[in-house]
Amino acid sequence: MMNTEPVKNHLGEKGIRFDLLIKAEDDQGNSLVINLEMQNYQMSDSLAMRSQGYLSRIVADQLCVGDPYEFNPVIQVMLTNHVPQIQKNDGYLHDYRYTKEEKAVPLPDERCRILWVEMDKLEALEKKPVEEWRLSEKIHYMVRFSHAAEKQKIIQELSEKEEIIQMMEEKKMDFLRDTNLALARMRAKFDERDEQVVYEKGIAKGKEEGKLEGQKMLVKLVLRQRMTLNEWEEKQIDELDEEKLLDLIQSLDAIHTSEDFQRQIHDKTNQNVHMKQTVLNR
Repeated sequence: MMNTEPVKNHLGEKGIRFDLLIKAEDDQGNSLVINLEMQNYQMSDSLAMRSQGYLSRIVADQLCVGDPYEFNPVIQVMLTNHVPQIQKNDGYLHDYRYTKEEKAVPLPDERCRILWVEMDKLEALEKKPVEEWRLSEKIHYMVRFSHAAEKQKIIQELSEKEEIIQMMEEKKMDFLRDTNLALARMRAKFDERDEQVVYEKGIAKGKEEGKLEGQKMLVKLVLRQRMTLNEWEEKQIDELDEEKLLDLIQSLDAIHTSEDFQRQIHDKTNQNVHMKQTVLNR
């Protein structure tokens, strides 16, 4: 996870705050940057410009003076209710990239792509039989309306399809495997922390906070696979400092329910109070 609020270069520069910015690898091990944005429909008139501005900033931040124009590919996913400028019958997924207009041939070395997802248009799928839905449509519909009571009849019909169950299970296992790998890397980073004698003095405070926030988001992501995080639990994680977050990460394997989470938080709070009291007594 990368810093979601880039430092301004000058006072007059317009600030940017990404919803989610992730550095990842494709199947061949090549690095890429993924920007996920959930956009408010009330800002619909400026969505396209905002999208291009965000993507351009991600590219520009990878370029340094004296270096060649070489940067990691950027994939931006824009989630919104709907985009008024796009026709109703154009589906709900819209993929944009740099292409030659006459033949729609991608630009050589083209590395920037934008995917718009109009969530409201998924309801239009209900007009045709489930058997005619594409696999991607079934999965997107289930993700979008899984908690909508009025959609449960269709959700149940989709769930009964063996291909959907198999696909969702495969995606779940892939996600858990990738998440466990990310956690292992995170723990290794914490282990290396004690061995590192000198930190880079020029690291901006904002970047350090961004890294800590990214770690908290990853912890939430892991816990959400096991339980439903309520507002109190999310707040508890948000208020953790680096040391307390490390303690929680080391206890993640023991947390599967809200009761487990509260027990861990309670125990660690008591441990900290006890340690402080011990120091004062000395």
